[in-house]
Amino acid sequence: MSIDLRTVIGHKLSAKEIITYPSVLSKDLGLKQIFITKQKKLSANYLSEPWLNKINEEIKWENITEKDLINSWTNNETPKLLDENGYTCCTLNTYFGFVTFNKQTITILYFPEHKYSNMFYEPQKSFILEFSEKLALSLGENKVIYCSDTHSTEQIESWSYEGLSIDTIEELAIKMFGTPPEDLEQAIENRFLIKYIKYNK
Repeated sequence: MSIDLRTVIGHKLSAKEIITYPSVLSKDLGLKQIFITKQKKLSANYLSEPWLNKINEEIKWENITEKDLINSWTNNETPKLLDENGYTCCTLNTYFGFVTFNKQTITILYFPEHKYSNMFYEPQKSFILEFSEKLALSLGENKVIYCSDTHSTEQIESWSYEGLSIDTIEELAIKMFGTPPEDLEQAIENRFLIKYIKYNK
């Protein structure tokens, strides 16, 4: 079975702010610069890669409204509705992948670096870690949680969809899987790691 990587970052955006967030993301030149710099190392023929055109396209929601967001959150945090419908998610298609906006977190599926195995190789790992950190900082957050979408660690992804905060997810994940090893490679092997961000003073 294919194993994908899920990246979870907290946010404090309202539904109204999330609907306008694509414009913010489109104008974030700092994130785009990191993306371009890292992608040059990922592809020998980066000038001909499809993402080069996509990075300049306007990021926008496709038929998603504020009401849709709120309804998805209500569904995902209500056990009876969840049993009937499964998870309903509002996902934004961006130049770096797919971003699902949960009530208190975003869940990222990088593309094409969506396989968990990318965490074992450079420069893919460097791109994922650095871009995630900068995105978290832009949202005013100080940690990023990474997990695989299969086996027991997929529960972390589910908690995100269910509307839990990043701090609660961290607490529950450590309780279930133990504190991630300080050694990054070992933490990656365990399919669950937390990267804490140090702010530059």
